[in-house]
Amino acid sequence: MFSLCVLVLLVVKGTHAITITVNEEELGDQEALKQFVEAKVDALGGSLPPLHNLTSSCSCDKLLLSSLGPATTFQPKVMGIYTRSYTSYNQHHSYRQNYGADYRLYKLSPGWLVGHKRGAKTGYVHNPDTSQTCPYLIKSGWLYYNSVHGVWYHDTTLVLRCIQ
Repeated sequence: MFSLCVLVLLVVKGTHAITITVNEEELGDQEALKQFVEAKVDALGGSLPPLHNLTSSCSCDKLLLSSLGPATTFQPKVMGIYTRSYTSYNQHHSYRQNYGADYRLYKLSPGWLVGHKRGAKTGYVHNPDTSQTCPYLIKSGWLYYNSVHGVWYHDTTLVLRCIQ
């Protein structure tokens, strides 16, 4: 009876890739195998990738904030088109309303906020999702401030979408 044990590794580093084939005899000594694989990977050269620049990952220049629900009734002035600002805020893009009262959309530690000026701690529309670097990638969970009751409410029809 004949048995053959082969380990095949595909190693990708940057834009380079190599295949490393290791036969049964080479599998016995784990330390030697580790050094063998590391030597092959090091032969690819290169360096660590650059740090991820959060502000460059959002390609959308124009956003549309809209609702078919109560947010339109309680916060009609903040609805509309927002254009990406030339400067970032908290290492994230910020956006400025194209018309009207000049509202801003920006990232704070508790999430994304539409406020009357960039960096203000209070606002009119909010999403607590901090996992997305681009606000238009947040699909749900948007809240609006109801000034009559002094409370934040969910509006399932309140959305922020990329339009350009």
